Amino acid sequence: MKIIPVMDLMNGTVVHARRGERDNYRPIRSILCPSAAPEAILQAFIENFECDTVYIADLDAIRFRRLQFDLIENLKRRFSSIEFWLDAGVNDHKCFLAINESALAIPVIGSESLDDIHWLESLKKNAWILSLDFKGNEFLGDSTLLTQPSFWPQRILAMNLAQVGSEDGPDFTLLTQLKQRSSAAQIYAAGGVRNIHDLSKLHQNGVHGALVATALHNGSIIASDL
Repeated sequence: MKIIPVMDLMNGTVVHARRGERDNYRPIRSILCPSAAPEAILQAFIENFECDTVYIADLDAIRFRRLQFDLIENLKRRFSSIEFWLDAGVNDHKCFLAINESALAIPVIGSESLDDIHWLESLKKNAWILSLDFKGNEFLGDSTLLTQPSFWPQRILAMNLAQVGSEDGPDFTLLTQLKQRSSAAQIYAAGGVRNIHDLSKLHQNGVHGALVATALHNGSIIASDL
């Protein structure tokens, strides 16, 4: 099972995402390093967990359509061996192409950002990642996207914002439902992973991977666990 560290970027800084309450996000405080600078956090992830993939949520782009392009370009230049998965609030084909053609990251398209979903059918299945976004029991986006796996790419994030940065654990019910809808898709848990026991249970349930942030920064998951 693949463990993918997460960086939530706001105004050039890595912030602590918690329950989707974005107005209240503050710079991350981590036992891994004393800085909240993206370069320092990413270096700490690599040194501590030997990761080869990192998920980035560009909150400036998601909220205000202000992609932190220079920052992400600098990260890619410095850490060229890392594969970035980038959620930058893609809401149409033009936005998708801008990220895809930059070759900086694999675009993550969040259901919460989409007004129209039908253009997704034209994309290659391995060229993007779909984040099915929830806040609690509420699906954020066009319900057709949730119920019709024909729209889905190869990789799916089960993103429950209400559980991000929480002590509630992953949304196992949601993960089971998504796996039942498509046996072909690779399902990744996003939000609520607390410790190695959660990761073990996800693995036992056939989940392909997990996005993790808080548990890495507070030491609940350490390198020897992985």
